Parts: sequence; structure tokens; C-alpha cells
Amino acid sequence: MTTPSHLRLWRGAGVAAAVIGSQSLVAALPQPGNALMLLPSEGAIAGLGDGLRRGFLLAQDQARICTNQQTDWSIGWLSDHRDIANQLRHRSLPPVVLAPPAAPLVPSGLLAQERQRQVLLPLQRGISLQQLASRPGSDRLWPVSASRSLEIDVLVKALLEQNNKRFMLVTDGTADQLQLADRFLETMENQGGSLIGLDDGPRSLNGDEGKALERLALDVDWFRPQALVVMTTNNSPLMQAVLNESWPQTLTLVWNVAPRYASLQPQLGVAEANRGPGWEPFSRSFEQRYGYTPGTVEASGYDAGQLVALSVLNGQQQPTDGMASFDPDAKALPYCAALRQAAAGERVKPTGAGSNLDLKAATPPTAILDVIQKAPDGVETRTSYDLGAS
Repeated sequence: MTTPSHLRLWRGAGVAAAVIGSQSLVAALPQPGNALMLLPSEGAIAGLGDGLRRGFLLAQDQARICTNQQTDWSIGWLSDHRDIANQLRHRSLPPVVLAPPAAPLVPSGLLAQERQRQVLLPLQRGISLQQLASRPGSDRLWPVSASRSLEIDVLVKALLEQNNKRFMLVTDGTADQLQLADRFLETMENQGGSLIGLDDGPRSLNGDEGKALERLALDVDWFRPQALVVMTTNNSPLMQAVLNESWPQTLTLVWNVAPRYASLQPQLGVAEANRGPGWEPFSRSFEQRYGYTPGTVEASGYDAGQLVALSVLNGQQQPTDGMASFDPDAKALPYCAALRQAAAGERVKPTGAGSNLDLKAATPPTAILDVIQKAPDGVETRTSYDLGAS
């Protein structure tokens, strides 16, 4: 596919430095092409754009090498990522739109529904994905990254395998951690686990509540759970307070993050970086090109890039069905093989870098995650779980 000469400054090697804001600026934007990547121009998540773009661009360059075809894509910078539809109201949209990280699901769904476009959600991992199927336009919203709830599911699986079913559960009280704690509690109880103690749900506290922590230590000593499950972020005040407390030697400290610090108790946690079967070749290629080891953000951009490249190769990309070449139930193929079969008109699924790429509209993919056991002497043991395996 070719790009008119007057647009080369915008796209170059497939990338357009497009700015979305006022109506006059939008009118000057290039034609939509095959895909539009939307990124926030400011705010806490703006820094994620670099990693996403690098992963996405790597996928496009590899597609060009494999097929000698180039994807025509552009970038739009959003001043307010919560108001997607309004900022795009004067813009002609390509068949595939990549929503910004942590995009609000209702506006994204309305955009997909009103404009009849397929919208990829490259970095949408929160608990809100559990309600995605009930949102307007959800049949056109495609979460590319595995949900954080998978980290809870794999943690439950590991605890049950060790027969650690009696637990106490605490959280730092933030909304995200409370949701993860509720997910853990529900999943464990459905699998025969038991929340013990006087609480009928997760106990909220932070590292600055000395009396509350003292009460927790007394309760643990009295009720003797097998595990104290702590839902918090890495190196939070709650994490440090728990690590500095005295606990029974039989207690296992369980985190929803990787255990990084020393403790007299055995620890169990889950690595936050999930991956797919295509992680190794992706990671090697990415590090060779950019000089650093990629993470979840870069892998999400790469997987979104694979899906976009697939969508244009049969030469019949439909404006309202940019995902027509993708089949989440197909056998996963190496990227080049998947591209060639898509070019021949087949529906395919490439091997994912950050997940199993078994995503469907309104349904995030599964992934491979590592559970980490850390002994009091510091020795770590990793066990991989593929939550997409039958």
C-alpha cells in the first residue's frame, strides 16, 4: 500500500506524528490508512507510549520483511484520553483503532459502536474488564493484554497445590487492591479454601496503623492460618510493615506481586510480567534493536502490531471489520507463517509475546505466569503456569 507524497512527513516508515485536538488540526490529518494508535499527550500514563510504539513498530517492520508489504498507520495524541469520541468526531477512522492505555471502557465502546470500527485495548488490565461484556460496543472491543485477575487465579492455583487452604486476607485499602482481594476470596472459597478469623472479608489497613498491625499479629498468632495473603503494591508501607512484623514460623506470606525482600517466613508471590509462547523470539529481537529488555508494555504493543499487520495482508480489509483475518481458536503460528497464511486469505492466530493471543471481543487473553517461592534463606523457586492450556 502506498502513501501520497504529501503525507510522507506524517507517516515516514509507517508512523504519523499526528496531533488530535482542535477541529482545524484534525482537518489537516492524513487519511486513515489501516490503523490509528491513540496515546495520551500528558498525565501519569503518557510515558507508556514509548514502549507501546517500539513494540508496535517492531511488529510492522517484521511484517514488511516477511511479506514485502507495509502497514499504513498513524499516531494520534489525545489531550484528554477520557473523551475519545469527541476528539475524533471530525476524523476519518481506519478499520482498526488502538485505544490509549487504561482507556475508559464506556467512551471506547461508544466510539466502536457509533463508528463501527474494531478497537484494540493494548494496555487494559484492570478488574473493570470483568464487566466489559456488558458495555455498549463490547462486541468491537478487543483487550490485547491479559487481565490482572489472572495473577490472582494463578496464586490460588499454587496455594491449593500446596494444600494451603486456611488463610487470612489483608489489603492496603485502595480500590484496585480491594477488588483483587475480593477476587482472591471468591476464587479460593469456590475451590474449598477458608478465610479464618473474625473478619467476613478482606481486612483493610496500611503500614502506618500500628495498633491495627498489632491486632493483626495477635489474630494470626491466635487463629494460626497457613497463609497471610497481602494485596498491595511492591514496597508499599503495608508490605514493609508486614515484613518487619514477627509471625509464627509456620506462616507463609503471600503477595500478589513478586517477593523481593528478605523475611524469616517463607514467601509466595506472582511475577507481574505475564508472557506468551512467542516471548523469547520477541524479546531477543526487541533487545537487539532497542538495547534493553522489554516488559509487559512493549509486548502489548508488539501483539497489537501483529493483529494490525494481519488485518491488511489479504488486500481486502473492510472498514468495519479490521479483525477479519484473526481467529482466536486457530493453532498459534510463528509470526511470518501467520502473515503468509493471512495473505492467502486464511484466518489465523500468531504466537503472542505478552499473552496466548486467545483474545476475543470483550474477552482478554490468557497468559503464562510465574509463581515465585522465596525461602527464608533467600533461595527462589519459579513455577510457570499456562492458564490457557487445556
